[in-house]
Amino acid sequence: MNRALALLILAAPLWLAGCSSQPAPQQQPYSDTEVKSFALKILGASNMSDDLYAKYRRALTEPHNDGRSGS
Repeated sequence: MNRALALLILAAPLWLAGCSSQPAPQQQPYSDTEVKSFALKILGASNMSDDLYAKYRRALTEPHNDGRSGS
């Protein structure tokens, strides 16, 4: 029993060190085009009224003057 406990105590820091040494994945922010295409895909899968669908689709596809997506 003492041998197994000693082995566990020695192996745990090595295992934790191996986990912490892996580099974190690089997360790139999504581009405006990717966000809009995803929003259009989700919008197409929704079951909202035709008028509301047209309103949201128009807001997503028409260019904005100031470059922002807000109103």
